[in-house]
Amino acid sequence: MDMGDAARKILRLPDPWVAEGAVVLEDRKEVGVRVTFKANKAPCPECGEDCKKHDSVERRWRHLDMWDYQTWIVSRVPRSSCERHGVKKIDVPWADGWARFTAQFECVVIDWLQVASMTATARNLSLTWDQVNGIQERAVRRGLQRRGALAPKRIGADETSFQKRHEYVTIVTDQEKGTVLHVADDRKTGSLASSIRSLDKSQLEGIEVVAMDMHKPYIRAGAMHVPSFADKLCFDRFHVAQHLNHAVDRMRRIENRRLVADGDESLKGTKHHWFKSPKSMSRKLERELTTLIDSSLLVAQVWAVKEAASKLWNYKPGPGRRRSELGCWSGRKPSRARRCKRRSTRLETTHSGSPLPSC
Repeated sequence: MDMGDAARKILRLPDPWVAEGAVVLEDRKEVGVRVTFKANKAPCPECGEDCKKHDSVERRWRHLDMWDYQTWIVSRVPRSSCERHGVKKIDVPWADGWARFTAQFECVVIDWLQVASMTATARNLSLTWDQVNGIQERAVRRGLQRRGALAPKRIGADETSFQKRHEYVTIVTDQEKGTVLHVADDRKTGSLASSIRSLDKSQLEGIEVVAMDMHKPYIRAGAMHVPSFADKLCFDRFHVAQHLNHAVDRMRRIENRRLVADGDESLKGTKHHWFKSPKSMSRKLERELTTLIDSSLLVAQVWAVKEAASKLWNYKPGPGRRRSELGCWSGRKPSRARRCKRRSTRLETTHSGSPLPSC
């Protein structure tokens, strides 16, 4: 079997496309497969009607590599002359629109992008960064076209930095399906609002939970556009815990300065004691922490509040019970631990009228 026969069997082109032969260019490490359109008329890409050929244009598409040689499909693509739509380039069965790569090759690139960066993908497949980016954008467009109507029940909004100098994008996801619903520049009120406005009234009413951090512009956007937002708002666990941890650390530093001034170094070197998981604590560390907890230190009281708050994630009662649990927890704040009071009050105030964070 010669190269031409192999190409015809591998490509499996539909009529009237025919693979006529292949040429090996050893100096460039390339294989060129010549494909010809064997029909007198060309279908209009708009209406599908067979029309006269206007002319043809030579084009090349990168295909799957063959024995470490880059494989290229080369063909003169006809342009149809349609009475209704004018002169149009016909579609080819192996590539999308004006793409310079076959659909099979683009699938390989997308597989690479799922396990490697764009730079690594470009290097391993002998592509430029812009070519890989173009393939990724076309894949996203195809995916969005196939996605169909949206009916998310649990959505999440978060920001991520994608470049230097704190350039952010807002990402909205469907938390049940694990899919990205919307990406917008920046992390302002309008960034999240643009995603919410893309949903119609029935879709908005179908939302049961909106998970986010305590970023005020996001809260403002949700309150403006999501019906009964206060009952659907859910702060993610990480950011709630982060605020409480900051309160503990702040109290530890304040109290340590006061104790050191009095010649007491009991809090010196204990920064990580307060954040260590009990499962990963050594016996020595556990004994030291127990001694600190049993003391009358304010940081021990703030730590107790943080630990009590962490147990709220395991509660699954009704809304009334949840409000009661939040009230019991907030009542445990030590009167002198002002930093922790400010953190927990922020949680309570923002969550007024809404269920406890449970994401």
